[in-house]
Amino acid sequence: MTLNNTADRTAADAANLLLRLGLIVAFVAEPLMLLVSQRSIFILTPIAGVLMLAAGLVLAPRMRMREVFAVIGSHVGLTALFLAFWALVSVLWTPFPAEAAPRLFKVFSTFLCVLPIVASLPARTKANNLYLLPLGVALAAFGAIFLDMRFFADVDEAEDDETLIRAAQVMLLLLWPALAATTLRNRLTLSASLAIVAVAAAVSVYVPTALAATGLAALAFTAASADTPRTARWLGALGAGSFIFAPALPLLVGPFIGADASAPLLGLKMWNGMIVNDGVRILTGHGFNFVASGFSRGYLPLPAPHSILFEAWTDLGLIGALSGAALIYFCYQTAAAQSTRLAPFAIGGLTYVAAVGIFGGATLQLWWITALALGLGAFALAARGDYKTDRPTAPKRLV
Repeated sequence: MTLNNTADRTAADAANLLLRLGLIVAFVAEPLMLLVSQRSIFILTPIAGVLMLAAGLVLAPRMRMREVFAVIGSHVGLTALFLAFWALVSVLWTPFPAEAAPRLFKVFSTFLCVLPIVASLPARTKANNLYLLPLGVALAAFGAIFLDMRFFADVDEAEDDETLIRAAQVMLLLLWPALAATTLRNRLTLSASLAIVAVAAAVSVYVPTALAATGLAALAFTAASADTPRTARWLGALGAGSFIFAPALPLLVGPFIGADASAPLLGLKMWNGMIVNDGVRILTGHGFNFVASGFSRGYLPLPAPHSILFEAWTDLGLIGALSGAALIYFCYQTAAAQSTRLAPFAIGGLTYVAAVGIFGGATLQLWWITALALGLGAFALAARGDYKTDRPTAPKRLV
């Protein structure tokens, strides 16, 4: 019996070590490596996932599969499955099927891999694992400030550093679960300091789109802290309305825009022309990956909109836009259903993701999809750290 207990403890210790290594790779090493290499996210994320999954097979043998099926059967899961089905069907008429099919597989396989990894995480996150989230964000922020050449070179050269820009966008994404982790541990001073350092790094790197999204996310967080259900309903309705009524703006404004207008306005004019000439494509779209391939092949001009709204309508049509509207609405309701302390951070992080997509900072690019999967894992890790640690009050002596 003693040998068996010793063996069990040894296996648990080894699994905890694997879990710690996986978390370090995902949430400390990866934000740092993104500062110098864009491709590191495709290398380190699978390594971290394998380490955490291997640890989970020992620490949680049954992996809480009920949670996986509960997610798939939820409103968010079913809507995402329908959106995936419609995107798959649209590959039949996309002009670039050889590029669309592999990209679609990578997008959905990335999200599907998150479910078993999250399900295999321990039911309670240890404090030393929880602090890896703010540690990674802090190191990435200081690294970005150190590497950025904005203070030593021309502004134009600094703005051309796409690697630092992407790293700053991922850092601001991971900031929200990191803030949740520090707040759950009642480290409010650490939370405020972390937010200041991260925003300072983003200002130094100069990522206006991500900074604007962070500002909106902060407003959403403040509102959700006061009234979570109402904030989630309003933001969900606003996000859904953005998807549904997105073509209204180019239809109303497009005819009055001249050929010498600035790039954003020219994008609306071009979208207006596509809507007028698309016909049945308004309903079905041009097929998944049409916009991405159109940009890479030069089929679509650079002034065309780079928003997720334009991509949803052009690729998947009205059906895809309605599915996207339902998905973002249900995501806000799911975020609001979290614990009282966690829900405002979930709403803030979701608002950041939605704003970045709407503003055109990142849409369905594979590096951003991988970053979103990483963010989901970070929120799951933070959520597992939301448990009561106070000792129960001793019962009164019965007389």
